[in-house]
Amino acid sequence: MAQAPDSEPARPGAPRYSRKQAPERKRLLIEAAVACLAEGGIAGFTVERICKKAGISKGLISHHFDGKEDLLAQTYEAMTANLDGLGAAQIGRENVSPRQALRDFVAANFDPKVFDRTQLKAWLAVWGETASNPKLAAIHKARYVVYHDRLSALISAIATEDGRQVDAGLLATMLISLIDGLWLEWCLDEKILPRQKALSAVYHLLEPHLGALQP
Repeated sequence: MAQAPDSEPARPGAPRYSRKQAPERKRLLIEAAVACLAEGGIAGFTVERICKKAGISKGLISHHFDGKEDLLAQTYEAMTANLDGLGAAQIGRENVSPRQALRDFVAANFDPKVFDRTQLKAWLAVWGETASNPKLAAIHKARYVVYHDRLSALISAIATEDGRQVDAGLLATMLISLIDGLWLEWCLDEKILPRQKALSAVYHLLEPHLGALQP
């Protein structure tokens, strides 16, 4: 029996195919793509593996993406959007001091939901591809500018409150680089970098410039 173009295999015991709305299918494909990146890196990022993991026919890929490269780009965009949303949720809250917002932002970057080896291995795979993929490089640059400017403004606000002189842009660059490096180090060997040690490293960078931050 031929598969309907907007259907995918159902769960065991259910009808042969179940219909899902297009946004749900796309979400499942992107989640499966992240999982494949985490499991096998770029080499594991194949249409066959992604569709099998998502439980969706390969024929449906073309309904949502302009090929494998577009799927990779949109997967990276989804990953960065999730991370940007996390940062914005901490920084943009009302009735929260800049110092508390920065403290919460740092903690959020090492929350177990984010500081998760599966997630970080997917990031590592995409980062490795970004250097040679112009579309991914453009996504990375756009995300970095927003991320950096948000942190720079927050650092500047803390310094102003305390009457401190800091190079907010440079400190934001250092903070982003340190967080990325700690994520990478943890991916390579999680035993040598527990979460609390990673947090301490970030505070050790910031506190000489901004004063006490640790709870």
